[in-house]
Amino acid sequence: MTRTLIAAVALFAAGPALADDELAAQGKPAPMFRLPVYNAKEVGATVLGLDKYVGATAGDKNAKVVMLSFMASFCAPCKKEMPYLQSLHEKYSAQGLRVVMVSIDAEAPGQKIISELIETHKVTFPVLKDRFNLVARRWLGAQSPLPSLFMVKPDGVVASVHRGYNDEASALLEKEVKDALQLK
Repeated sequence: MTRTLIAAVALFAAGPALADDELAAQGKPAPMFRLPVYNAKEVGATVLGLDKYVGATAGDKNAKVVMLSFMASFCAPCKKEMPYLQSLHEKYSAQGLRVVMVSIDAEAPGQKIISELIETHKVTFPVLKDRFNLVARRWLGAQSPLPSLFMVKPDGVVASVHRGYNDEASALLEKEVKDALQLK
């Protein structure tokens, strides 16, 4: 009985280390998820999953790269990134760019701010609700550096990871998008 208890404690203690090893990272398969959509009317879906855009059974066969960004209402760089991502979405969606944003706001006031930002910036790409941070923990770990942006290829592998946002980052992101879409 004592051995079983020790084994259970060891397995529990190893859990976080195993989880960290399995976090989303460049060159690794992207963890799949499904979440409710803030702007369901604009997007045409109340729930959306990454599997719509990537993987062998992806529903959107025209997706060439997914730009997945994690954000929160209290994150000033995230608020600055949102309109930039909308501009990339408008500019490159016809060529195969798919932009998805995941909000980690758990409380109603933060969720209200996200809804207001979506309206203010006329966001037409999906903004998803990760109210319990289950997806964020799988992608970002216990700490949530925001914004965190992942480029995911159609085969479901993470092509690149970016932390933070500034003007230099925006130029790099657009270059990566053009490269992924094979545009000049």
